[in-house]
Amino acid sequence: MSGHKVPEGWWDYLTFEENRRRFPPEELMKYADQNIAWSIDGTRILASGKDLAEVEDKLVAMGIDPSKVVFAWIPDPDVSQF
Repeated sequence: MSGHKVPEGWWDYLTFEENRRRFPPEELMKYADQNIAWSIDGTRILASGKDLAEVEDKLVAMGIDPSKVVFAWIPDPDVSQF
């Protein structure tokens, strides 16, 4: 982890990106064409679903505050996005 400080209540984007880049690509591809919720530190995928509402519902059911995660969409590498 880096030694920079982040104000309380803010998420550490640099640490998130550093950890997210280390996430195994073969694991990430299990979520192709889905919305996901990353842990705030970028080390884990907490929930996934076809849309953000489904992901949020799963987070709430798990007792996780949706405002404390990073949402992303994982494109399907076999489908053109253009």
